[in-house]
Amino acid sequence: MDKKAHERPIITLTTDFGLHDDYVGTIKGMILSNCRDAMIVDLTHEIGAQNIVQAALSIGYSYRFFPPNTVHLVVVDPGVGSERHILALRASGHLFIAPDNGILTPFLDHDRFRDAFIINNVELFAKTISTSFHGSDIMAPVAAKLACGLDISLVGPQFPESQCCRIPLPKAVVGKDKITGVIVHVDHFGNLRTSITKKDLAIFAKQKLKIMVDSHTIYGICATYSNGETGKIIALLDSRNQLEIAVNSGSAALTLGCRLGDEVVVLPQNPNANT
Repeated sequence: MDKKAHERPIITLTTDFGLHDDYVGTIKGMILSNCRDAMIVDLTHEIGAQNIVQAALSIGYSYRFFPPNTVHLVVVDPGVGSERHILALRASGHLFIAPDNGILTPFLDHDRFRDAFIINNVELFAKTISTSFHGSDIMAPVAAKLACGLDISLVGPQFPESQCCRIPLPKAVVGKDKITGVIVHVDHFGNLRTSITKKDLAIFAKQKLKIMVDSHTIYGICATYSNGETGKIIALLDSRNQLEIAVNSGSAALTLGCRLGDEVVVLPQNPNANT
C-alpha cells in the first residue's frame, strides 16, 4: 500500500469478541508486534456472536469515515479452522482482511472492488497457529505487515471477485402501497435501525405515514428524538438515513420487545391521497 513516510498506518478492528475476555487485547498485541507504529482503532467488538450479516453492514458503512489506505480487520469467523479462505481485499481505496464468509459482500460490486488475494503465506503468520483463533495467529500479523508496507501480492494467490462468498443483505421491499423492512440493528440506547432508507420512503413523498412494528403503530416521522414526548415511541431517520424506531429518553427495544429480523411496515396514513 502506498503511504507517505510521515503517516502512521491505521488498522481498524471489528469483532464479535466483546470485551470480557482477552481476545481483543491479544489481537492488538500481535498487530503491535508486527507494526509498532500502527494506530489501532476499535470500530466495534459488540457484533452479535457469529453474526456475519451484522458485521458486513457495520464495516460496509463505517469504513468510509477513515482515510484512504486504512486497513480494516474484521474477525467474525464461525468457520474458523475449516477450509474457508481468509482474504485480503482492496476496494474503494481501502484494504480489508476477513474470512471469506460473506462479510466482504458490500465491497464486491464492480464500482468498489479492485482485487482480492487468498492469505496463505505461512511465513507471515504467527509461529504457532491454533485451529480456533486465526484472528490473532493469521489475520492480525498479516494486517499489520500490510499496514506497514508489505506488497499485497505476497500474502498469497489472487482470488477472483466472482468466487468470493456473498450473502444476502437485508433490504426493504418497496411496493406501490407499502414498504416492508426488518430491524437490522439494536444500538446501545435501544434504538431500532431498520432496513428502510430515506430513498425507499421517497415513493410516499408529501404523504403522512404510519409505521407498524410489532403490535404498535407510529404516526409520522419526527425530525429529532426530542420531537417526541418523553417515553413515547417515535420514528425518525438516523445518521445513516435509515428509518429508526426510538423512544425519547427510553429504549425502543425494551418497550417493544423487538429483536433483529422483526418486520417493520410503512404505509400512507391516507392511501388515497395524491402524491
